Amino acid sequence: MNELLLERLKKEYEVRQLDIGKDAVLSRKGLRFEIASYEVNGLGHLCTMSMKGMMGLMKMETCVLSATEKDLPLFNLDRITAMGKNTQIVEFYDDQLVPLKEETCDRFMAIKEASEKFEDYVSGEHWYDSILYPFTYAQKNGKGKAFDAVCERYIEEYLKLAKETESCDPAQKKQKVEVFARELFTKGGPAVNQFKKLFGEETAERVVVKHMYGAKL
Repeated sequence: MNELLLERLKKEYEVRQLDIGKDAVLSRKGLRFEIASYEVNGLGHLCTMSMKGMMGLMKMETCVLSATEKDLPLFNLDRITAMGKNTQIVEFYDDQLVPLKEETCDRFMAIKEASEKFEDYVSGEHWYDSILYPFTYAQKNGKGKAFDAVCERYIEEYLKLAKETESCDPAQKKQKVEVFARELFTKGGPAVNQFKKLFGEETAERVVVKHMYGAKL
């Protein structure tokens, strides 16, 4: 999944990997995280993260694409595999200067409605639920190939929208992304809370705010 998005971006944009030093590989309590951070010229910031644990029985991939040069939603992909069962989450957050038009939302909603249905994944209530677009996709106990197809359709539609969207003021958009990143770090979420417990506040802040969203500390 991470490789799919990264390679797709490289076909249309200049992608430059950033040096994040010791944070590129973090290990604790049998869990190993590999993190990479990129600048996508003309679009924004990309972070990919992979995790392995329990001797390979648990795996996770996460991609975060924060558009700062185009006024697009924050795009987040998660794939979790545990004991042979898959969970796929495709999230879009309204961190925009101007919310999406209804017809644009309909395009993404069509992908969600046409995708193969498995079992709904519900993670509980969170502070950011109010800014999640309704075409977010969250399913569990599905097949890997079916989930790959869902990812690919969402990625293609997002990049198509990026081509159609005029450039915005990057300073204003970066501020919106930074507000989200800092709220996520401060108010937390399932993954962020776990990361804080494993590696402490200082490392978690660098990873979440700086590496994941490209915001300044």
